[in-house]
Amino acid sequence: MKRIVYNMIACCFAAFALAACSSDNTPSEYIEPDGNSIILDISSASLPVSRSTATGAEIALSHIDVLIFEAASGEAIVHHERVSASARSGVITLNVARNSFTSGSSYWVYLIANSTHPATDFSGLTNLSGLKAMTQTDPDIHMTGYPDPDANVPRTFLMDGVAYLKSGSEPTTPGAVVLYDGVRSNNTELAVTLRRAAAKILVTINKGADVTFEDNPTLAFYAGYYLRNMPYSTSVIAGVNATASLRTPDKNVGSYFHWEPQAVTITAYAYAHDWTYGSVLEDELRLVVNIPLWYDDGVNSPYFLENSYYQIPVSKDKVLKRNTCYQVTVTVNAPGAESSSEPIELEDIEYSVMPWIENVIDIGGEDDHPIYLTLNRYEMDMHNKVDDNTTLRFASSSNVSVAIQRAYYISKLGAVTNVTNAILSSITATADAGLSGNIAIHSPLPTNNAVRYIELLVTNADGVQRNVTVAQYPLEYIVGIQGWYSYRDDFEVSAGAGVTTWEAINGIPVAVGSTYTNASNLTGRYWGYNFNGDTYVSGPNATGNQNAPGWGSKVATVTAANGTSTIHFYYWRRSGNNGNYTYTRATQNNNIGFNNARMYHVRITASSGDYTLGIPRLNASGYTDSGADNAVLVSPSFMIASQLGGLSGNNTNNDRNYPTFAEAAEHCKQYVEVAGNASDKVVYDDWRLPTKAEINIIMRFQAVTDSAIDTVLSGPSYWSASGEVNTSTGNYSNPQPTWALIRCIRDAY
Repeated sequence: MKRIVYNMIACCFAAFALAACSSDNTPSEYIEPDGNSIILDISSASLPVSRSTATGAEIALSHIDVLIFEAASGEAIVHHERVSASARSGVITLNVARNSFTSGSSYWVYLIANSTHPATDFSGLTNLSGLKAMTQTDPDIHMTGYPDPDANVPRTFLMDGVAYLKSGSEPTTPGAVVLYDGVRSNNTELAVTLRRAAAKILVTINKGADVTFEDNPTLAFYAGYYLRNMPYSTSVIAGVNATASLRTPDKNVGSYFHWEPQAVTITAYAYAHDWTYGSVLEDELRLVVNIPLWYDDGVNSPYFLENSYYQIPVSKDKVLKRNTCYQVTVTVNAPGAESSSEPIELEDIEYSVMPWIENVIDIGGEDDHPIYLTLNRYEMDMHNKVDDNTTLRFASSSNVSVAIQRAYYISKLGAVTNVTNAILSSITATADAGLSGNIAIHSPLPTNNAVRYIELLVTNADGVQRNVTVAQYPLEYIVGIQGWYSYRDDFEVSAGAGVTTWEAINGIPVAVGSTYTNASNLTGRYWGYNFNGDTYVSGPNATGNQNAPGWGSKVATVTAANGTSTIHFYYWRRSGNNGNYTYTRATQNNNIGFNNARMYHVRITASSGDYTLGIPRLNASGYTDSGADNAVLVSPSFMIASQLGGLSGNNTNNDRNYPTFAEAAEHCKQYVEVAGNASDKVVYDDWRLPTKAEINIIMRFQAVTDSAIDTVLSGPSYWSASGEVNTSTGNYSNPQPTWALIRCIRDAY
């Protein structure tokens, strides 16, 4: 038995070593690079595979056709050669000199591996359009690499790739390359990633509680499968997507049909196919399988069914893509049909789609079968659960073990933070014995209102590994969102003139230092609001007195790895005369005493004796209603403004720079906070005053050890919709003052 490891996605293809090149199928000696050579690297430094172990059909190479086309109009072919597999490293030196190509011109370099076309079909092409029109037909594509030397099936997979400069990374979209730069002494080094034209299908059929898969080889003889509407033709290169020819092969059994008492696993291959708008009967690819079984209906004695046919759609999205692995998991718990012409369609199917990447496969004697480890999901949630014994399931070719790799949460400043060793040691994950079953997960509930992420490594005895991430949510949890800048929606010179923001002067987007002619209407660059007198404050004249505005527009930059920010006031400054003005964006040093510009999204899933879940109503003016019934409501999903909404100034000597109740309500209505960046931003402009119950629950959250929320209510009192709330008591002030601080919130759905 030989075991090989393969990986064809991560970088370049790890494959057979290649050497002797031939031009138009004419053998020649290996060519050493001479400074005027074109060198193609199709090997992978991260996953070297030796000649002695690279025998698996899924990575095997027999030959490669290299085709070069002009990138100019017409895309004429200028070179072709076929390269055979041999014992050298995975590097090809082409049988053509660099300086035979036009200096500075671009060319398409295509590689086609394992094609069934003769070399003359490629050398006879006139242009790239001809290559794009080529197709390949493999009637038994589903059995490729089947370990029976007498089986008339393909031994290798059609692959293709477009070369790119080795000095860079593979481009997202393939592109042409310059092969000769005019310098005779520099070899042109290219790299290529070969990808399979086929898709891989792995179907796991688990037995339910009421059935028993027949384990007697004589009775199990009836078992088998076939693919209905199997795509068996494809375009030679990716990106063309010629319509596939379909056929339904005969029923099959063998090592690709792996039988175990608890689960049946089927491995198959097919070419790309899209039946989104096609007929289910005539176009949809389905697996039809016969599973001899015993059925216990709970009334009669269990009885045997030698024919029990089922059909399974192999793709949830009704499409197969090249070089993609489709994993299907389903449970059988009732008899199927007696005839293959009317199989019973199974329901509650779990699908997983992923790149066809690293796996382990056994190739050898007639009893060998593909080694596998399939999971029904690779990400899962636990909502207010300590234990989950049913969500995560597996099917495997050997016994499975699970290891906790790490557990972490996102801190109040946005930093990934590992849980303590005490918590980590209390988290467990255990797989059922046998070749299929559940993975039980135990983890104490998070106590800091943060989502806990648990990374699992699932491994079977054959060495196949899978990674799973579990997100564990407490009953009440908080997620941080980094803020960028803030302003008020009413920061306008005049009604309709546009709002002044970090990105715009009165609604006109500008670059720093932009010049405008006759821009006399842009005299105001509002950046603050003084609650002492209800006046807007514009820079730069007013910016010398940092205590002047009660609130000012702010901008934040994340300055440290732990997520802390530098927060500045900002404004626009104008200079110039005679109608020609230059506007410059300016900032003041941080003077509000905070370094956290994160908003917090709070989610609560149950009421308590202290509050009632419900969306607080707004009054006719758009403010949070001040009614007593509204005061006990807490929104089940709300966001808290960041310190970009913090106030400045002081209240000494009756210098009232903090807002009255009416001013606070209006301020939240006008407040805007922006997250993200210039190319991907989110504007939050629907803030309101919190209810008394919401202020109290925020105070409770921020007092928790290692809380997911920072201290956002640090002052002595804050306005709620029904009055000022004292943070030391959680009650209304008596007597009620004329001013308090503000922390705006918004309902978030």
